[in-house]
Amino acid sequence: MTETLHYRLPWQSSSVYPGAHPGQMIGAGQLFKRHEPLIASPDPRRIDLRASVLDPFSSYRVRVYQQQSSVNVYLIADMSASMGYADKQQTLLRFLLTAAHSAFDYGDKFGFIGCTERIEQRWLLPAGQHLGRVSALAKQLERLSFSGSANGLQNALAFLPAERSLVFLLSDCHFPLPQLRAVLGSLQSHDVIPLVLWNQHEYATLPNWGLISFQDMESHSTRTLFMRPALRQKIVAAYRQRQHDLTHIFRAFGSEPLFITEGYSTQTVNRHLQQRVA
Repeated sequence: MTETLHYRLPWQSSSVYPGAHPGQMIGAGQLFKRHEPLIASPDPRRIDLRASVLDPFSSYRVRVYQQQSSVNVYLIADMSASMGYADKQQTLLRFLLTAAHSAFDYGDKFGFIGCTERIEQRWLLPAGQHLGRVSALAKQLERLSFSGSANGLQNALAFLPAERSLVFLLSDCHFPLPQLRAVLGSLQSHDVIPLVLWNQHEYATLPNWGLISFQDMESHSTRTLFMRPALRQKIVAAYRQRQHDLTHIFRAFGSEPLFITEGYSTQTVNRHLQQRVA
């Protein structure tokens, strides 16, 4: 059974379609928004007699309510070679299905943008409510061998709708920081939730002594080092500094990242989502 992401929006959706989120539109709802003249909202059932008596122009005033609206939910996924390491690819697939099911449960539309060296049509899923298309995409991704870089992330904005959307950005962020700033800068018109996938085996389980070979999964270049306690501590410290730098950049663009380092858990993501609007 697929678990549900309980996402809430700290902003109002501009969608005209009814849904589960606070909206800018006026319509069926329980939250009072304002009074309007009867001629602007011709519904005699909602005439407010007290407001009408107090109206200086002696016109009937009608109570109007805020409509709950839907929103587009997108997953922008890094599909570079480093995302094929360990369980990152499986985490991407699991989150894809979880996010899609959750969006459909809320009555929202879900879309997917997969990014490698560039953005290919086969890894694009426009926002919709077709679970079959999402399942078919997941099966294709499961058989795919991730390769190359994630340069396509910088072009993701071109495949997003103009209206503000909820965007999950899933990546290990193993690319230059200026590139990350460019990606976040291009997505400022949307609500971005960064999910950073790291695997502790990349750095936490290194031996204190011995020869060890490192390979760049994108360039395939290798480097052999003689591991010793001082070098191990230096590598761990570099990861901690990297996490600090990434957090600083995300916060500069108004997003709080969630670092997933000990395996994917929907409960962990939900706690992060609840803290956004607490």
